Amino acid sequence: MQLPELESRCKFGAVNGNRATAWVEGTSADLVADALALGVKASPRMVTSWVEDGMLAHPEPRKTSAHGSDPRVFPPEQRELFTRLLEARERSPLGRIPQRSLVRVVLYLWLINDTVVLTPQARRAWRTHARATGQTTAVRRSENVRAIVEQLAHPSASLKQRRAAQLVLEEGERTGRIDVDRLTSVLTELYSPWPVQPGMPRIERALPGPFGPVPVQHHIAMWKAKQQTIRRLRHEEIDELELDRVRAVHRPMWADHQARRSALATIGAGEFAAYFAEPDTMEGRAIEAVDAFVSTLAGELGLIEAASHAAETARLRLAR
Repeated sequence: MQLPELESRCKFGAVNGNRATAWVEGTSADLVADALALGVKASPRMVTSWVEDGMLAHPEPRKTSAHGSDPRVFPPEQRELFTRLLEARERSPLGRIPQRSLVRVVLYLWLINDTVVLTPQARRAWRTHARATGQTTAVRRSENVRAIVEQLAHPSASLKQRRAAQLVLEEGERTGRIDVDRLTSVLTELYSPWPVQPGMPRIERALPGPFGPVPVQHHIAMWKAKQQTIRRLRHEEIDELELDRVRAVHRPMWADHQARRSALATIGAGEFAAYFAEPDTMEGRAIEAVDAFVSTLAGELGLIEAASHAAETARLRLAR
């Protein structure tokens, strides 16, 4: 098993299988010894934690005598995965790569390969990923939301309208709960900040997108649907059969997208090229692929359709 080249945006180096190492199965003690050989502090408890978080698969039983079983063993692929992830983590000039970055790499391997990371492990990794999603400091959350507000705001939007949108978005990110009516109200004013004339319908704009105009309801629906998907992954409400089914749907769609990236980047005068720029690091590719699968999962679960209906209903209520 060779992992694809792995390089972080924070330059933690590369992980690859281009070595003469003959990987064999190993016990938890063997994995700890592998870590120590790299100069990394490790313990059986650390290995157990990685299994629980989906960074590793469960070790397999091995019985070699009639009077009992030997310690469980990890297959060669998992032993190499453990080493490669540790190498990647320890190469960071910033200290250590956060686990949320490494777990995305595990999920990326599950998305592109059927033999390294199996679905029972991936389900735990999705839970770990979902638990980490949105967990950030108040300062960083405020910065992220402010960037979203500025991206969506019409140049004529007032400071009051921008602040109202930011407060609602921050509350939704902090609590994980989305009030669609309230969100529709503040984002509509941010998107289309003109006063409503008596007896006249509200004039609503849409932002240009590579596949046509994008109304504010699209952003609301996608945000709500993806949050609901993350919540289900966090609570392991999506079973392995469903994850496998959606992966089978996602793979050809994603492969088609990858094949068409260059052509899509030339849409119009190339003003949407940034939408289709391919990440130049493994970490970037992992982030993109994981986010894309979450969107596919939201669609396959019917959450995007339901959220779109809720957003349109809220728009009609606001228009009355």
